[in-house]
Amino acid sequence: MDENHTPYPTTPIVDKCPIPDPFANEDGTRVQNRDAWPARAAAWRELIVETEYGGMPPTADAVTVEPLCQTAVKRWDGQPRLLSYRVHCHGGEKPFSFGVRILAPKGDGPFPAIVNGDGCYWYITEDIARRVVAAGCALVMFNRTEMAEDRLPAEDQKDPRRTGGLYDVYPGLSFGALAAWAWGYHRCVDTIVSLNGLIDPARIAVTGHSRGAKTTLLAGATDERITLVNDNASCAAGSALFRYVGDGGETLGIVNHFPSWFGARPGLRPFVGREEIVPFDQHCLLATIAPRPLLLTYALDDRWSNPEGMVQCATATREVYRYLGAENRFAFHLRPGGHQHAPEDWDVLLDFIAVQWGGRESTVPYNKHPYDHLKPAFSWTAPKP
Repeated sequence: MDENHTPYPTTPIVDKCPIPDPFANEDGTRVQNRDAWPARAAAWRELIVETEYGGMPPTADAVTVEPLCQTAVKRWDGQPRLLSYRVHCHGGEKPFSFGVRILAPKGDGPFPAIVNGDGCYWYITEDIARRVVAAGCALVMFNRTEMAEDRLPAEDQKDPRRTGGLYDVYPGLSFGALAAWAWGYHRCVDTIVSLNGLIDPARIAVTGHSRGAKTTLLAGATDERITLVNDNASCAAGSALFRYVGDGGETLGIVNHFPSWFGARPGLRPFVGREEIVPFDQHCLLATIAPRPLLLTYALDDRWSNPEGMVQCATATREVYRYLGAENRFAFHLRPGGHQHAPEDWDVLLDFIAVQWGGRESTVPYNKHPYDHLKPAFSWTAPKP
């Protein structure tokens, strides 16, 4: 980690710690053994998904996958395959379909896959795609904004419209755009499972950037078929705390800045400026993913993403992974630079996949940060297993 990043103030703009104990049950007791954790995780998941994101759209009754094109990328070494599909989702008030493309290594599968829904951003360069395939992974790409529009801030604040996409398929519900986008990841998993042998259903990773990373955390928390989750710079409502925000960071006020991302109900809006009484913080969401592998990739000079708040959140989340005997399945990484899904972030993800699924030694310095000014955000510890 390069510590020669841009200097910044160390006084946080929000410090409402301590953060809640994820092992605390609703009746005031604490989780007593590992067997009790799934029930506690389910309770956190239900509370957070309903309160923060407005619930999830219903699971599709059925998914049919229509092949559109299969070809080879002949200009690349190895000539990987490019497969295009139209995914038809059944069971709503009206038909709904969206496009999926899969770039897969040549040869017999099943291959591990990385699913990315940020087709709207055009962040995956040809160089990045080559790296993924060269690492032996398939790259599954879709545009999450087919599920719900990604609106400009001024438009969203004036009129957080909830029409089009999934809002017309499942009318009258309270889910926000983040939940709709996460639903798209779930339908990609349905697609992968239907392809019989191309992709290993036991090795499905998801990744996204910024609001797309908020999406991947929610997708992973609500679908255990996703077996590795990567969040790249998700900011607030992702893997950074609401209760601790470093200078320049995104705060809980994001729920008013982009109201359509969140649930139609008041949700977290009454807690803006009162973060200390939110009944959870984002470490509780991350903990629901445990013990599945989880990687957080952030940048030192990306002040908006609140990297200090991510480190505080990661420290708390690690207690849950440690309790479950899975501490080596959780990691974060900080690189120099700003707010982007950089090639280095992809390289770190590929390293993490190789460690988790390939049993290889890591080449990346995980879990390092320069924030000596941080004070502990909690005093609780994990129970004895």
